[in-house]
Amino acid sequence: MKNQLLSINASKNTPEVLWDASGCRFSFKGVSYPEDADKFYNPIYKTIKSYIKSKNTKSKIKMVVDFEYFNTSTARMLYKLFSLFNDAANTKDYLVEIDWVYEFDDFDMIDSGKDFGFMFKNLHFNLTEKAA
Repeated sequence: MKNQLLSINASKNTPEVLWDASGCRFSFKGVSYPEDADKFYNPIYKTIKSYIKSKNTKSKIKMVVDFEYFNTSTARMLYKLFSLFNDAANTKDYLVEIDWVYEFDDFDMIDSGKDFGFMFKNLHFNLTEKAA
């Protein structure tokens, strides 16, 4: 697709990652426990950083995080990605909305979404229960 800056297919231990530049929509879906989280997530980080640097103020980004499971090293990388967006929201007046998708009984995922929401006050986190 010509408007996508990034498209990574899911594997058994990494998520599907899509970045639709025309709609400013970014998504993670699946599981994330890569053997080397830095190797998997650094190209994503660089793409986001480059995008933010190239855009003017008042951009709007919609992000969907729909993990079934993620490990500690993924949490560290999410923190790094959310920090980029949080800084852009603070300095460039970006509006960043994050739909944190969870299963109704996955309390760890709910708590993780709440924790990230508390850590990044400039981002709008929506805890969204998966449809049955």
